[in-house]
Amino acid sequence: MDFQAYNKILICKDDIQNVTVGDVTIGYQFKIKYPSYRGAFLSCIEDLRFKVDGQEIPAGQVTFRLNGKDFLLSELPECFKEYWFVRDPATVFVRQSGGIAPGEHSLNVYMKHRVPYTGYFGQYLTLDSDVTETRQAV
Repeated sequence: MDFQAYNKILICKDDIQNVTVGDVTIGYQFKIKYPSYRGAFLSCIEDLRFKVDGQEIPAGQVTFRLNGKDFLLSELPECFKEYWFVRDPATVFVRQSGGIAPGEHSLNVYMKHRVPYTGYFGQYLTLDSDVTETRQAV
Protein backbone atom coordinates (compact mmCIF):
# COMPACT_ATOMS: atom_id res chain seq x y z
CA MET A 1 0.00 0.00 0.00
CA ASP A 2 1.27 3.45 -0.86
CA PHE A 3 0.88 6.10 1.85
CA GLN A 4 2.98 9.20 1.27
CA ALA A 5 2.09 11.57 4.11
CA TYR A 6 5.07 10.73 6.35
CA ASN A 7 7.62 9.96 3.65
CA LYS A 8 8.92 13.52 3.90
CA ILE A 9 10.51 12.68 7.26
CA LEU A 10 12.15 9.40 6.16
CA ILE A 11 15.48 10.93 5.13
CA CYS A 12 16.83 13.37 7.70
CA LYS A 13 18.08 16.76 6.53
CA ASP A 14 21.61 16.13 7.86
CA ASP A 15 24.59 15.84 5.51
CA ILE A 16 26.14 12.52 4.58
CA GLN A 17 29.23 12.13 6.76
CA ASN A 18 32.40 10.20 5.96
CA VAL A 19 33.55 8.00 8.85
CA THR A 20 37.26 7.96 9.61
CA VAL A 21 39.17 5.77 12.05
CA GLY A 22 42.64 7.14 12.66
CA ASP A 23 43.60 8.40 9.22
CA VAL A 24 41.59 5.79 7.26
CA THR A 25 38.12 6.56 5.88
CA ILE A 26 36.14 3.33 6.31
CA GLY A 27 32.74 4.40 5.02
CA TYR A 28 30.01 6.96 5.36
CA GLN A 29 26.74 7.45 7.24
CA PHE A 30 23.43 9.25 7.04
CA LYS A 31 20.30 9.42 9.19
CA ILE A 32 16.72 8.30 8.65
CA LYS A 33 13.53 8.42 10.73
CA TYR A 34 10.59 6.05 10.94
CA PRO A 35 7.97 7.37 8.46
CA SER A 36 4.86 7.38 10.61
CA TYR A 37 3.17 9.21 13.45
CA ARG A 38 3.79 6.18 15.70
CA GLY A 39 6.95 4.19 16.25
CA ALA A 40 7.28 0.46 15.68
CA PHE A 41 9.45 -2.49 16.57
CA LEU A 42 12.30 -3.13 14.15
CA SER A 43 10.77 -6.53 13.34
CA CYS A 44 7.97 -4.64 11.54
CA ILE A 45 10.43 -3.59 8.83
CA GLU A 46 9.96 -6.14 6.04
CA ASP A 47 12.39 -4.58 3.57
CA LEU A 48 14.95 -1.79 3.83
CA ARG A 49 17.13 -0.80 0.88
CA PHE A 50 19.36 2.10 -0.02
CA LYS A 51 20.73 3.61 -3.22
CA VAL A 52 23.30 6.35 -3.66
CA ASP A 53 23.52 8.00 -7.07
CA GLY A 54 21.28 5.25 -8.48
CA GLN A 55 23.52 2.40 -7.29
CA GLU A 56 22.01 -0.10 -4.84
CA ILE A 57 24.07 -0.52 -1.67
CA PRO A 58 24.58 -4.23 -0.90
CA ALA A 59 22.90 -5.17 2.40
CA GLY A 60 26.16 -6.73 3.60
CA GLN A 61 27.81 -3.31 3.62
CA VAL A 62 25.10 -1.69 5.77
CA THR A 63 24.90 -1.39 9.55
CA PHE A 64 21.68 0.02 11.07
CA ARG A 65 22.30 1.92 14.32
CA LEU A 66 19.48 2.69 16.74
CA ASN A 67 19.17 3.07 20.51
CA GLY A 68 22.96 2.78 20.88
CA LYS A 69 23.04 -0.62 19.15
CA ASP A 70 24.25 -1.84 15.76
CA PHE A 71 22.22 -4.27 13.63
CA LEU A 72 22.77 -5.97 10.31
CA LEU A 73 19.79 -5.55 7.97
CA SER A 74 19.33 -9.33 8.07
CA GLU A 75 18.82 -9.12 11.87
CA LEU A 76 15.92 -6.66 11.77
CA PRO A 77 13.15 -9.32 11.39
CA GLU A 78 14.23 -10.79 14.76
CA CYS A 79 14.30 -7.45 16.63
CA PHE A 80 10.80 -7.71 18.09
CA LYS A 81 11.87 -6.03 21.37
CA GLU A 82 13.78 -3.13 19.80
CA TYR A 83 11.49 -0.11 19.45
CA TRP A 84 12.05 2.73 16.97
CA PHE A 85 10.45 5.86 18.41
CA VAL A 86 9.37 8.27 15.67
CA ARG A 87 11.50 11.16 16.93
CA ASP A 88 14.69 9.08 17.15
CA PRO A 89 16.84 9.07 14.03
CA ALA A 90 18.59 5.86 13.04
CA THR A 91 22.07 6.04 11.57
CA VAL A 92 22.76 4.04 8.43
CA PHE A 93 26.47 3.24 8.19
CA VAL A 94 27.83 2.03 4.85
CA ARG A 95 31.21 0.26 4.84
CA GLN A 96 33.04 1.57 1.80
CA SER A 97 36.79 2.01 1.67
CA GLY A 98 37.54 5.67 1.06
CA GLY A 99 33.99 6.76 1.97
CA ILE A 100 31.95 8.88 -0.40
CA ALA A 101 33.19 11.76 -2.54
CA PRO A 102 32.40 15.25 -1.23
CA GLY A 103 29.55 17.03 -2.99
CA GLU A 104 25.92 16.41 -3.86
CA HIS A 105 24.57 12.87 -4.03
CA SER A 106 21.18 11.36 -4.76
CA LEU A 107 20.07 9.28 -1.76
CA ASN A 108 17.20 6.80 -2.04
CA VAL A 109 15.63 4.94 0.87
CA TYR A 110 13.01 2.23 0.34
CA MET A 111 11.21 0.78 3.35
CA LYS A 112 8.36 -1.71 3.44
CA HIS A 113 6.91 -1.89 6.93
CA ARG A 114 3.98 -3.43 8.77
CA VAL A 115 1.77 -1.23 10.90
CA PRO A 116 1.77 -3.31 14.12
CA TYR A 117 -1.53 -2.14 15.58
CA THR A 118 -3.51 -3.18 12.48
CA GLY A 119 -3.09 -6.95 12.91
CA TYR A 120 -6.65 -8.17 12.80
CA PHE A 121 -7.21 -11.85 11.97
CA GLY A 122 -3.54 -12.22 10.96
CA GLN A 123 -3.64 -9.46 8.33
CA TYR A 124 -1.51 -6.35 8.77
CA LEU A 125 -1.52 -3.09 6.86
CA THR A 126 1.80 -2.86 5.02
CA LEU A 127 3.16 0.46 3.78
CA ASP A 128 5.84 1.26 1.23
CA SER A 129 8.00 4.34 1.64
CA ASP A 130 10.24 5.16 -1.31
CA VAL A 131 12.03 8.52 -1.08
CA THR A 132 14.85 10.05 -3.10
CA GLU A 133 16.48 13.29 -1.99
CA THR A 134 19.71 15.12 -2.67
CA ARG A 135 22.15 15.39 0.21
CA GLN A 136 25.57 16.93 0.56
CA ALA A 137 28.49 14.67 1.51
CA VAL A 138 31.14 16.32 3.64
